[in-house]
Amino acid sequence: MVRINLLPHRQERRKEQRETFIALCVAAAALAVVLVMLWNHEVAAALDLQNQRNAYIDAETSKLDANIKAIDEMHKRKEDLLQRMKVIQELQGRRPVIVRIFDEMVRVIPNGLYLTSLERHQDNFHVQGIAENTNEVSSLMRNISASPWFKSPQLHNVVASSTKDNAGGVQPGADGSTQQRFDLSFSLQIPKQSATDGANPPTKSKGGATP
Repeated sequence: MVRINLLPHRQERRKEQRETFIALCVAAAALAVVLVMLWNHEVAAALDLQNQRNAYIDAETSKLDANIKAIDEMHKRKEDLLQRMKVIQELQGRRPVIVRIFDEMVRVIPNGLYLTSLERHQDNFHVQGIAENTNEVSSLMRNISASPWFKSPQLHNVVASSTKDNAGGVQPGADGSTQQRFDLSFSLQIPKQSATDGANPPTKSKGGATP
């Protein structure tokens, strides 16, 4: 009977299987390394692309911020110009008002009453003057109330005065009779109709002249 020793054959086969397994492991490891490198490359490329996008967005945001700031400045300049234009238009529209004020002032001042000072602060007037008696002061206040250009007369003070002023000038009533120094304020009101069209101010009494 012939006997065959199969041990070397089995060892050779196991050796081949071991070498095949090692080769497969090395190939798998190499493939894994390649895949990791490819993944890292893709991730780095994606990060670079995202960084570029972020930088572009930041640059565009800075431009938009600068444009918004410029627009805000333009709006501010526009508001300033509109405000100036409004003031200029108001001044142009009210240029004839000062003429009407003095014309109306002459109309409301009754005979026997004289103004010694006239002050204006925007639409408010403050006057001081001399009257022969308190009735003239009351008449002045009634004329101011009835005027389409003036309103809200307020009498602050009325005192008896001598016939001569501080400068030595002789005032009405120089025959020795006492006069009335008064202090009065009132406000301006613009009639609805145009100043150039003219209003119908009271003409109950003639106006006096300022000294």
